[in-house]
Amino acid sequence: MNKKFLSAVLFGALMVSSTGTFVSCKDYDEDIDRIDKELVDIKSALSALQAKVDAGKYVTNVVKNGDGITVTWSDNSTSTIETIKGDKGEDGKNGTVVTIIDGYWAFDGVKSEYPAKGDKGDKGDQGEPGDAAAAGHDAKVNEETGYWQVWDAEKGAYVDTKYIAGGLRVVEVAGGYNFTVTEANGEPKTIFIPGGAALLSIIPELNGQNYAQDFDIYYGILNNDVDWAGHKAVNGKMLKGMYPTADRDIKMQVNPAGADADAYDWAFVSTDNTTPWGLNFGAPQAWTGKATTATRATSANGMWLLPRDVQKWDLDAAGSQGRPDYAGQFKANDGDKYLFALKATSKNNGEVVKSPFVYTFKASNVNATENIHINGLTFAPSGSSFLYGKEYTPSFDMLGFSSDGYDQWAEDSVLVYDYYLEIDKSKITDESIRKYGVEITADGYRFIAKKEAVVNNTIPFIYNYILINGQKGKTYFSVNFNDEAVTVPDKFLEDIVAPFNATVIADQTRWYGWSKALDLTEFFNTLGDAGKMKWIDAIARSMGNSTDPQEINRSVFDKRYGSNDLDFNVELTGGDPINNQGTWDRVIYNGALLDKYIEFDYVDATGKSCLTGNIRDLDKITALKVTFKVDSELGGHVTAPYYTTDGRQYSGDNTKIALPLDNAFRVEIATRYDQYEVARMNFSFELQMPTNCPIKRESVANRTSAWSKDKDGNDVLKVYGEKLLDRYDAVAADMRDAFKGVYNYQNGAYNAQANVEANWYEVLVPTNSFQIIGKTNESYATLAGISNSSLYTEWNTIGFYGTAGNMDAYTLTDVKYHHFNVYTEAKDDIILQFASRIADSKVAKVASKGTKENPFIAKAVYSTDGLQTILKYAFEVSNTDFTLADAFDKPYYLFDRAAAQGVTAALRAELNSSLVNNRQSIVVDKADPSFYGLYPSAKMDQQATNVVTYILDGAAQTANTNKMKFDIAKEVGNGKVIEITYHITDVFGMTKDLTFYVQTLN
Repeated sequence: MNKKFLSAVLFGALMVSSTGTFVSCKDYDEDIDRIDKELVDIKSALSALQAKVDAGKYVTNVVKNGDGITVTWSDNSTSTIETIKGDKGEDGKNGTVVTIIDGYWAFDGVKSEYPAKGDKGDKGDQGEPGDAAAAGHDAKVNEETGYWQVWDAEKGAYVDTKYIAGGLRVVEVAGGYNFTVTEANGEPKTIFIPGGAALLSIIPELNGQNYAQDFDIYYGILNNDVDWAGHKAVNGKMLKGMYPTADRDIKMQVNPAGADADAYDWAFVSTDNTTPWGLNFGAPQAWTGKATTATRATSANGMWLLPRDVQKWDLDAAGSQGRPDYAGQFKANDGDKYLFALKATSKNNGEVVKSPFVYTFKASNVNATENIHINGLTFAPSGSSFLYGKEYTPSFDMLGFSSDGYDQWAEDSVLVYDYYLEIDKSKITDESIRKYGVEITADGYRFIAKKEAVVNNTIPFIYNYILINGQKGKTYFSVNFNDEAVTVPDKFLEDIVAPFNATVIADQTRWYGWSKALDLTEFFNTLGDAGKMKWIDAIARSMGNSTDPQEINRSVFDKRYGSNDLDFNVELTGGDPINNQGTWDRVIYNGALLDKYIEFDYVDATGKSCLTGNIRDLDKITALKVTFKVDSELGGHVTAPYYTTDGRQYSGDNTKIALPLDNAFRVEIATRYDQYEVARMNFSFELQMPTNCPIKRESVANRTSAWSKDKDGNDVLKVYGEKLLDRYDAVAADMRDAFKGVYNYQNGAYNAQANVEANWYEVLVPTNSFQIIGKTNESYATLAGISNSSLYTEWNTIGFYGTAGNMDAYTLTDVKYHHFNVYTEAKDDIILQFASRIADSKVAKVASKGTKENPFIAKAVYSTDGLQTILKYAFEVSNTDFTLADAFDKPYYLFDRAAAQGVTAALRAELNSSLVNNRQSIVVDKADPSFYGLYPSAKMDQQATNVVTYILDGAAQTANTNKMKFDIAKEVGNGKVIEITYHITDVFGMTKDLTFYVQTLN
């Protein structure tokens, strides 16, 4: 047999394809030598391939390439094996690559007519466990004929193909490829090249913040056969037995990412290495994180899933295969769940890799559950359309919940064991069925409309199902067929990352909103003119006959609110990873956010809505307007991580939530009518802490407060209060001037702003304070509590001052602003300093003379006895000699004003009207050492001296004191400079020094 095959190979190699004649004996001998050499070259090439495998490389692709076969490796390098050629470049029998495409055998990438997989037959009873599975039906060479043979799944036998085998043969098998070359003696030499990296570890799907994998297993028990007409029926029955299924697919990540999960057999094992029975999964599927892929070994990120698979199990209590034994595999008698690991066994060499023991299972019987209904199906996934002449399979998205008999809510879709379709003839005539060519496939799983007449018509179907507990039911759906395959664009519009600077929505006081218009120019360019017309037509169909803009908007932007909502156009995904800890949580949580806090509209270039009910307005659409909202009456403040008012994880409708900040979300918006999807657009957004706090750390009118920074950069608020005459050493401050946005100042009066933001700004009052905004002793004060009064006795921010000239200062901590009464922003601490307008004078200097360089002159005073003896030196000062301005740059004076021509006399208190007399002003005591609150002192030669005598002109308390005189002792002598300082002192004991200089002159 081998010799015959070898002859066929040699014959093919030596035959001249153009003439069909044989070559001469000499040429024959030369060609034998050439073939032997090329076989040696091929074997050398195979050895080189083996060396790469030994170095840890694996194959990512194998293709026919001219006269050879090119192998692409995991490091993107390639190897090309040249196969046996014909004489002088004529056709020889080149190598062949055999794969499977769409269920059919393929040779060198060309799909043949030979099926690799047949239609699924009726399910029979489960037999006893058998030995390990035999090798699969790989393609092979008929060594009698030299042609490829493939397993015909429908005939159940190997059949010859029309493809002759060449010098090198490559066959795709489980886990990789077999490379085979037939040597000169007729014996084949084969090496296996893996199609993926060797599996090193298995990482379970991340569940919230950990890897714990808690699964529910739902099982139904049939004590008797149940009549059933579906494809899985055996002689018209769903057979008695137990039907278990997991609540979801197993998702995992393999390491390295290049490992092919399909090259391994998968099972769960307990810590004692026991595999539980009644837990079935299908072949691994590459998973993108959102959906599975159709191509084997193509999980670029190493993510895979094992799809759940419902199988029947016979109950045999005697053989430890009964209902109690089933549940007992997963938990102890005390209820503690056993831990399981996911085990992978290599189909190639039997090597085993296990995941961590993080899986647990809880088995629940659903027999007692009543009224499980499938309440929705989705038949138009993104990017699909329904065309005539093509078969379609209905798909589940999410099915209804039923809590009766469950320990937890379950998706009813996992309970479906089998189904079959029917045409709903109560809604369509037999003539229409014939006219449209509507049929259900023999297995009952798919539908097709074979004739073009079905285009733009809707066909009704019935979905009959049976659950794992034998319960039967039906649901209804309709499909609209189209005239062309639609590649639905999903255009990304923009990534919105911005502060959530919402403002009050017009005509409302409760809701705040921030809007962003997303330009649709590129979206329309992607659609093209025809696509844009279809898009507008789909919106118009969604509007129906309604003229109510709100109703139209709800129809066009039909939001997905929850898990049961299958008919929607808008979906919110992503977001808070803490609240998004599973399918149920994610859908419900994001649905609630979408429902309450995000609005959409299509607008024209001026921002005006185009969803008016007038379809001609749809032609004016230029942008998608998105409005993010916040409810100021939410009833509590929210912060990271949960953004709930109770500070706990979201748990349903009773939880008050707001849009999370600093979390990335994605919005998908589909436009469709019936099941016909026309286009999609999407955008992402991440809202950040608002920056539009309307309350600023700025003085309102610069009358009683001032803001500054200390040397450490802290915010310092100085408040210039008034002395409380009925309280010892107490000062009250008017805080209305301290925060811009709480009050304004107009026409000589403070007015409270017409908003509620002051209620949302709060500070923690320290324990050691007397009273701040009406609060004390570690309590919170809001800026809304600032006393709105011009009477100093009613002000509610009070501090103390000491005899040493110190005034209270407090650090206000835990300062917060609750944006919109919802989002809590931590603000910097505030150092609140009670202060003196005199002590903080901005100007205190001599007017002209009196500087060190240009001092006042104290002239000698001589005796009148004719001897001209120097008695003293003297000079005087008045208001005209000094320039003074307080903390707010208001001028003030040290002395009274004397009467003069055209000017009346006035007391200092009248001149200093901006300083409230007795409560802010300079001390009025004229006695020594006060001297009208000036407390003068002198220095000579930088040393304190008492050579100066101070004399008030009008020393009596009620007299007009319009100047001060200075007598300097005669002993000082001529030309001496003396430094004099006024320690100007106010009613709080706070001082401002004013220094001037005087020089004696004979």
